[in-house]
Amino acid sequence: MTRILLSLLFGSLACQADDFADSPDFAHAMEIETREIGGFPTVFHYGDIRPDFEDHSENPHRTRTSLDGTWYFRFDPKNVGVAEKWASPLNPDSWTHVTVPHCWDMMEGGRFWDWSDRSTKNPPMYDGAAWYRCNFETDIVPGKRQRLEFLGVPHRVRVFLNGELLARHEGGGQPFSLDLTDTLRKGTNTLALQIIRLPNFREKKEGKGFDEIEYVHTRHPKAPDNWPYAGIPRSISLITENLLTIRKTQIRTRGGELEAVLCLSNHDSKAHKGLASISSAAIETAAALPYEIPPGGHHLVRFSAPLKDDAATWSPDSPGLHELTATLTEDDTAFDQLRSTFGIRSFRVDGSRFLLNGKPIFLKGAAFYEEHPTRGNALTDDDHRQFFKLTQDANANFLRLHVAERHPLTYQLADQLGIMLCGEWGGFWYKEKSMGAQTKDPKSIFQSLGRCALWDLMNHPSVVIWGLHNECHQFCPEYEPFVKMGHELVDQHDWQLRPVTWAAWHPHMGQPHFEHADAVGFNEYRGAMDPFEKLEPDMKRVIRENPDKPLIILENGGWSKLGKRGRKNQKGTEDWQADLLRRQHEVLTRFAPPLSGYTYWLLLDYRSRKTYTGNKKSDGWSGMGMYDETGKPKLVRDVFRDLDWPTK
Repeated sequence: MTRILLSLLFGSLACQADDFADSPDFAHAMEIETREIGGFPTVFHYGDIRPDFEDHSENPHRTRTSLDGTWYFRFDPKNVGVAEKWASPLNPDSWTHVTVPHCWDMMEGGRFWDWSDRSTKNPPMYDGAAWYRCNFETDIVPGKRQRLEFLGVPHRVRVFLNGELLARHEGGGQPFSLDLTDTLRKGTNTLALQIIRLPNFREKKEGKGFDEIEYVHTRHPKAPDNWPYAGIPRSISLITENLLTIRKTQIRTRGGELEAVLCLSNHDSKAHKGLASISSAAIETAAALPYEIPPGGHHLVRFSAPLKDDAATWSPDSPGLHELTATLTEDDTAFDQLRSTFGIRSFRVDGSRFLLNGKPIFLKGAAFYEEHPTRGNALTDDDHRQFFKLTQDANANFLRLHVAERHPLTYQLADQLGIMLCGEWGGFWYKEKSMGAQTKDPKSIFQSLGRCALWDLMNHPSVVIWGLHNECHQFCPEYEPFVKMGHELVDQHDWQLRPVTWAAWHPHMGQPHFEHADAVGFNEYRGAMDPFEKLEPDMKRVIRENPDKPLIILENGGWSKLGKRGRKNQKGTEDWQADLLRRQHEVLTRFAPPLSGYTYWLLLDYRSRKTYTGNKKSDGWSGMGMYDETGKPKLVRDVFRDLDWPTK
């Protein structure tokens, strides 16, 4: 008995100690891998084909129950919740009511500038564990399967149902899904999430200031130049579906044809066979195809159908979107369906230009983070739409989604509005050890989140280019294998063969290894952080060193506080920020093409975890946006809006 008790005790302690360890254990626990099924690379997550997270339409074969609303919340600064079984139904007196979606940074008392208080009394500065719990009612439906759909829970999380650990997950904006068929009870169930945010800084030994913590196995090895909001910022749903389902439909169009792959999973104890079909107003009628799938098996059905001559194409000027419905029938009875959207467009590199539907195009863009002044990253649908309204008001046709997969609505809105995107998922400031670890381990956090993003976003016409990383350390031998691995990951998964770039720290210092990129991407702040006079010689050199490739600047800008006016040479004023962009444009247009894309850093002011925003006046805000954090435009927005970039 003593041995059993000790085993339980030390097992519990190990479980807790791992929460803050610099290890890949949480990433490995997600079981993200790619398996070839019928020659098609298929992404698996928690032992099953990764599902579609976008089809929320009415479906006669599936029901969706939202678990958003009132939850119980509790900080866990001593990290005792696992050992004390907080995941089980408890007396709620010590818990607080919150409304999910929820961001704990925005709770009462938050001071984003106050580095001296890292306690629960200052939620945005609190790094550690916190818990969310809710009860929900459900029936057990014979012949049905039930799963939880999370649209995004940062950062490390343990998911419990009725006190039993379902899974561990690590990520940021990535949706994930968990099967709970075998653990769900008829009647009341308790869902609990233990969420961990790793600290970015530790207090210096002498007690004055902070040292940055550098990790190896995490999404952000260093403190990110954004705010790592924590909580449950996106919706959670309970989905009831048949035992045989269409998990995902992958679509591409080329050469006047539509190709579709239906990814099926059979969770039944018996085999299923029937007919699979697809329908869309954009294609000629496609014959139904037979399927037969064994118990517990996975199967892919591949279709090809001619596109109709009058099917609209997709472009920023005319973003034609189409819907495809995939259906399974057995014994002449419909059994499951899934709806997907797609666009008919081509985007490719042609020498030193980008071609959209065969015509040269310049990517005039900005970057933005998912953030609201009062809601943090727990955004409403209207918040997402506001980002795109500001993008259109600035006359941009391109957005860089900096180092994270975003809410599914982001990509849907971009499709609908004709805004081109750079799809990204990670690789923020990796150094030697982190790049080495991420490259060698196929289930590392970088590779795992990359597989998810590539699988999730494959159908979106708005995603025209992939960005592998941001300013990773290009002065070490680990850098080249890392970027090669990233490109190979894209080549393995992206059915649409989109071009690949990345945001190099500098266009020619160190070894940026652009020979492995389809487009030469880099960040530059000449005139803001470096002498402006270096801009023209830098451009000449990077073009000389990378002939016959398009160039895209993925970050450039200055900063100002809204309403602060002054001289054009007075840093921090709206006048200086606006004039710097004018001067940049005057030089850069001489090199367009091969300069074929420009991204302003950034659309709106944003909060940063770096210490340079740690003062009362800024309250964590970094003023580099064309708009302030509330969406009010600065002078630089007007300059950016009127910029014209040549394509020939």
